Amino acid sequence: MTRTSSHFVTNDGVRLVYEVADVASASASSPIVFVHGWSGSRRYFDHSFAALISGPNPPPKVVRYDLRGHGDSDQPAWGHHVARYAADLRDLLEHLDLSNVTLVGASMGCAVIWSYIEIFGNLRLKGAVYVDQAPLQNRAPDWNLGSKGCYDVASLTRLQELLKHDFPGFAKGNAECCLSNPIDAQYQELLVAETMKASPEGLAHLMADHTALDWRPLLPHIKMPSLVLAGQKSQIFPWEGVTAVGRMIPNATTVVFPTCDHWLYIEDWSKFSTLVADFAANGEITSTAGEKQKMLLSGGQVLLVAEEGV
Repeated sequence: MTRTSSHFVTNDGVRLVYEVADVASASASSPIVFVHGWSGSRRYFDHSFAALISGPNPPPKVVRYDLRGHGDSDQPAWGHHVARYAADLRDLLEHLDLSNVTLVGASMGCAVIWSYIEIFGNLRLKGAVYVDQAPLQNRAPDWNLGSKGCYDVASLTRLQELLKHDFPGFAKGNAECCLSNPIDAQYQELLVAETMKASPEGLAHLMADHTALDWRPLLPHIKMPSLVLAGQKSQIFPWEGVTAVGRMIPNATTVVFPTCDHWLYIEDWSKFSTLVADFAANGEITSTAGEKQKMLLSGGQVLLVAEEGV
């Protein structure tokens, strides 16, 4: 197994940093590409990245990268909207010449994947994993299962003012709002430091775009294997809003982590990695990874994952 860090330049001249792990002993055929969320970085996947490449069912490649305006990537004054981020993802897949890819999006990373599908279809893709993101953050006359914190113009304005005037306070509070279970203190400090690398101005522009996008009309037209993961203790979305994604995408499987928050891939990285590896290898969940209960929601199966995993 080899791990390399490098960068490439998008078609509009922005340098994006990425990391690739090549697994010589891979038993599966689908590379995995992580797409982190708003204000995060590739380092948010430290545990799951390591678990996937060392696990019993490793993919041939695991890739993670920093979105523009985040982490160690460039911070341009332009391009901070979801569709441009989807074009960046297309540029990354072309640069690495990846095909049959399983994308794993966390939070806003889901919207980047949905935008990619809307613009480019299933180009280079096998399937996708969507982690704790509702199909619409804002409230609407027919929708009240969006974001708990940014859901209209007034709440967006409050968030933008916080980014502008107290970015360190935002970074610390953001971590506290996305975790319900204790994690390693040093790693939590690293997550806050990674958020501090982001551009506050870019984040403000990006959230204004992201929070208003309604993906509900697109989701029923997604025709590839899909896995939806929801944190039942999420402080960011009602879990019912996240599981709605699984009901809207045909034949999607939805797994609920009953003791986890928005960053379920950090709180229960072991179970998360097991599910992702299984799904990437098989295009479906062949092992329920220790879940104890099952229930059916209209249009899709919801698996309640065992609580002892946290």
